[in-house]
Amino acid sequence: MNNTADHYLKLALSLAEIRRGFCAPNPCVGAILIKNTQVIATGYHQKSGSAHAEVDAINKADPSLAQGATLYVTLQPCCHTAKKTPPCTEMIIKSGIVKVIYGFRDPNPAVNNQTDKILQHAGIECIQHSVTAIDNFYASYEYWWKYKRPFTTAKLAMSLDGKIAGKNGKRIQLTGDAAQEFTHQRRKQADAILTTAKTICLDNPLLNSRLEDGDYKKPLYILDTHLSIPISAKIFSSAEPITIFHDVNLSKQYQQRLQQHDIRLIPIKSDKNGLDLLEILKRIGKDGKIDLWIEAGGKIFQSFVQNNLLQRAFIYVAPLWLGENAQIAFTLSHPLKAAISINSIILGKDTCFEFKWEEK
Repeated sequence: MNNTADHYLKLALSLAEIRRGFCAPNPCVGAILIKNTQVIATGYHQKSGSAHAEVDAINKADPSLAQGATLYVTLQPCCHTAKKTPPCTEMIIKSGIVKVIYGFRDPNPAVNNQTDKILQHAGIECIQHSVTAIDNFYASYEYWWKYKRPFTTAKLAMSLDGKIAGKNGKRIQLTGDAAQEFTHQRRKQADAILTTAKTICLDNPLLNSRLEDGDYKKPLYILDTHLSIPISAKIFSSAEPITIFHDVNLSKQYQQRLQQHDIRLIPIKSDKNGLDLLEILKRIGKDGKIDLWIEAGGKIFQSFVQNNLLQRAFIYVAPLWLGENAQIAFTLSHPLKAAISINSIILGKDTCFEFKWEEK
């Protein structure tokens, strides 16, 4: 049973990955209906408010084939009514499915304490079968439930001598095409992107996802203490919706300049080190964002590391030497020493180091 369950659950995971970055505040889920070793239907969650993966698969199946089938699903099926769609357990019971095998137990207490009991009471065998890839896939969802803030991943590119920009912060293209594609894929899979006004003023980036299968606008959060960002910035046409966090004491005349452009402004307390990052993450968590991609400069990267607010980082090292006049990545002597694991990926001419920090 183990090999069979692994196989079908990994297939279900490949379906869940299709809409990664577009389902929040719901998790991405994939499902497969099997009868007599044959796939009779597949399904996945498209977006919040649409049919869940289990229901999507059941709706696609011939009702006569669903009778007596086994449902493989990446996440424990829901059983509660406090949401936009009916409980998946109701459809599973009505369909005549005889066995449910799921990969990850939902951290939502309204689900994890009830679903198995409901299905078993209806005569349906219900089994959890752990798969490492699925555990990793839902790590951010579990983190969001536990801490009420998003799982944060930062990206930073630097030269061999640890520099991220030229003299006076002048933008330099450090990484090649493979690293660029990796970044755009990660942007697509994130529920939202966070950057700073400084990054926008210096680089004027689009901060969307541009891949062969299309361009994708993503929700964007901007740290802008003094609301200095120019309305002419490219992000106002390449990202949506846009939220700007600014100093709580900023006068209303600064706020009015941006409010008329359908931008949400949220005041945040600050100190000599800048805006309160923990409070910002809590606000983003309340928005239902599970995975947050942080793409800014070395200063904000260092701030997240120092405050133990970073769960993962991808640091690209390009085979370039920028010299002593270039801008250094960070001022801490060992900003990455607290990482609990480090892996490397070769991306064309560049090397990408993946750092992970202990959950806090």
